[in-house]
Amino acid sequence: MACTIDHLRVEHHVTVLRDFTDLAGTTLPAGAAGVVRGLGADFAQMQVWIELEQGDTRHMLRFALRAPDGPRIGHMREYFEMGAPADLPQRPEPAPAAAPGAVPRGPQDAPPRHAAKPAPDQIHLGESRVACDCDRAFHRDLLPAGGGLSVAACLVCGTLTVSRSYGDDGRHTGNAWQEYSAIALPDPVHRWLCGWPRVRMDYGSGVRWPMSAYYVRYPTVFYPADARCANLAQLADLEHSLVRRQATLSRVACLRLTCRVKHAPPAGVPDELYGYVSIWEALQLGPHSDLAKVLTLAHPGTLAAELAAEQVRERPGAFDIIADLLRSNDSARRAQGYAIARDMRPADARLVPLIVEQLLGLSFEPLRDVPQAIVSRGRCELLLLLIAELALDTPELRATLSTLMRKFARHDPFLLDCTRIVLAELNAAPRAGR
Repeated sequence: MACTIDHLRVEHHVTVLRDFTDLAGTTLPAGAAGVVRGLGADFAQMQVWIELEQGDTRHMLRFALRAPDGPRIGHMREYFEMGAPADLPQRPEPAPAAAPGAVPRGPQDAPPRHAAKPAPDQIHLGESRVACDCDRAFHRDLLPAGGGLSVAACLVCGTLTVSRSYGDDGRHTGNAWQEYSAIALPDPVHRWLCGWPRVRMDYGSGVRWPMSAYYVRYPTVFYPADARCANLAQLADLEHSLVRRQATLSRVACLRLTCRVKHAPPAGVPDELYGYVSIWEALQLGPHSDLAKVLTLAHPGTLAAELAAEQVRERPGAFDIIADLLRSNDSARRAQGYAIARDMRPADARLVPLIVEQLLGLSFEPLRDVPQAIVSRGRCELLLLLIAELALDTPELRATLSTLMRKFARHDPFLLDCTRIVLAELNAAPRAGR
């Protein structure tokens, strides 16, 4: 892929549309013409640069990355008109009219791009996370498993791009912005990543109350790694079909149906993408895998945990394993127990007395340095989440929650609110005899 900033590309003719002066004082008037020989971003100095050739002269133009005016990211079209590639005569030709429903594309002279070809390192992508010219409506995240890097792909051309985000949340400046810079990976790693599903996640739902991200599962649509669309109508049909088929499937089942990774991860996967290696390892688990290794992967927060939890549920004595973990005084082990139990369908009837036992045994000692919080808050929150996830609803459980609410009102208002939310969900759920 050639380097791009907005519509500008290397080895293309450009014409200046408006006078400007760069950071070094170089001024170019409207009407000046030249060939772009280089483009890039210097994130250390927060600058973008353009190497412009005019006959025998080359200008190294530099502009502030977040300048309020002048040539800058997002505004290059105001200052430069891009023409033909440098090795062709500069002969403007009208672009053919797009057919109804056609995929919006970039300039006609843009080179084709292939999914297996990674973007060059440090190429600035602006607000886009995929290094292609297709409409961003077709861009989707890869299955989330990276730690600090973004991975996204296009459903039209298949291009997959790994990038790092940078920006400002606006808390101190009032100017919130976020942009991306491509990260080049070795070809074998790039091709391996191309086999993972793409996803669309609904971040507007799935959170019952403020909680650790480990326990949040946003509603997700999984796209097969090889799914492609030619236009918006095909995209709508694809998504409608996927939503309908996946409505009754677990996330693990959706992953297995849409994953196209066929071999072990190659050498060179960066640490920030090691979550994909963990998911691969979890996919290889079987009924005879070492339980200690399975439980290590089962800590909630990733699909690797859900795959590992599935393996535990399929083992003889699964309930005893869950009970032992939920009774543990170690928060990590309790989290593993929760991860295994929350997708148990149908729920084991023995879970209700186990949860009641744990709720009635909560300590109401105050949590040090946290006002109006009890030391058992974390344990109780997991149990309430488990009740909600499995829609556990019995008279004994309701009576226990009602008793605890009176105590929570005095000792932990947060848990009181959580309990109210869970009871509201149970009241809204359809029950036999209604």
